[in-house]
Amino acid sequence: MDNDELVLQDLVRINTTGKNEVAIAKYLKKLFDEHGITNEIIEFDDGRAGLIAEIGNGHGPILAFDGHEDTVALGDKTRWQTDPLSGIKIGDKIFGRGITDMKSGLAAGVLAMIRLKRNEQLLNGTFKLYATVGEETGELGAKQMVEAGLANHIDALLIGEPSGIQLDYIKSLPVEQLLPGIVMAENIHDISEKNKTTEQHFLEIAHKGAISYRITSQGITAHSSMPELGVNAIDALLTFYNKQQELFNDISKIQNKLLGKTTPVVTQIDGGEQPNTVPGSATMGVFVRTIPEVPHEKIVTEVKKIINEINASGKAVLSLTINFENQPVYSNPNGRLSQITKKIGEKLIHQSLPFIGVSGGTDASQFIKANPNMEVVIFGPGNITAHQVDEFVDAGMYHSFIDIYESVVHQYLK
Repeated sequence: MDNDELVLQDLVRINTTGKNEVAIAKYLKKLFDEHGITNEIIEFDDGRAGLIAEIGNGHGPILAFDGHEDTVALGDKTRWQTDPLSGIKIGDKIFGRGITDMKSGLAAGVLAMIRLKRNEQLLNGTFKLYATVGEETGELGAKQMVEAGLANHIDALLIGEPSGIQLDYIKSLPVEQLLPGIVMAENIHDISEKNKTTEQHFLEIAHKGAISYRITSQGITAHSSMPELGVNAIDALLTFYNKQQELFNDISKIQNKLLGKTTPVVTQIDGGEQPNTVPGSATMGVFVRTIPEVPHEKIVTEVKKIINEINASGKAVLSLTINFENQPVYSNPNGRLSQITKKIGEKLIHQSLPFIGVSGGTDASQFIKANPNMEVVIFGPGNITAHQVDEFVDAGMYHSFIDIYESVVHQYLK
């Protein structure tokens, strides 16, 4: 392996399955210190730490790069053809847990910054790199960095999350079938036919937000032979469910051209104590993927109206608990970062790069809280093997993205 691949291998060998990100932060600090790059470890909790590094003259715009250090669980290691913490290279593929999501993207951003440091005087502005923690479990690190004021004044954000899909997979789909979770204007089959590499990549400039909440229904327990002495908590919850469905039917008529419609899912229902007892409590969990046209405030307000109507009936009492909120992201395809990245990316990986919106979220949901007008582009090495057995990154794409990030930053801060 060359030095760039050795850095990636080192990151993969550090087990950060929802913990121990401090080991990567220390590794990156040592690397940046060796190259004279200003950096600081940001501690969040025991064993959990991120890092912020920066270069530039500080007199122009601030372009940030974001990559998370954590990964999902290793899974059943016996199903892997290699050790998931080895980072072993077989042919043109490098394997490992988190290598696609997203240690290859993080490594590419780090190595691009090291290259750019050599001609730092050419950067009219600031390039900042954020290595975050807990992205896989709610974007905890990015959230705390933003709340601490560490992401203020960012003008544009490049996120190195995986943006590729294997061409073999795309070509196996029927012509009329859309790619799952992706909205795009162009025909994917027309684009992929012109692609001579092994992967088709995309420029993600929009993704849905999310709001998760719980509805609790409190009734009165009674013996099932005397139900008139109790208040059935499930009845009130079912009434809420039906009224909520009417609300979501109305909301789903509103569309975003890159994100489609709001996507609500009732994910959990629990209630009752035993077969012969009127249930005194019941709960419902709801997860909603959101679009900018339907603000979270509107959803919460309408849900509260339904709750108030049911509570006014004098039966079971409903209450609302918000678990978490992540804002939707929607950036301008004609923005400066979008156009620079498209031009450079298409040249260096030899394919057309369409702009897309997706359902899943990223750290961008947190960073835009510091600047709602921040331009965002999500583009990185890796593919849809994220979270899967035998997760891998194409070695050639990994090297190309180091070049892409270096060129994008240089052009943006020209």
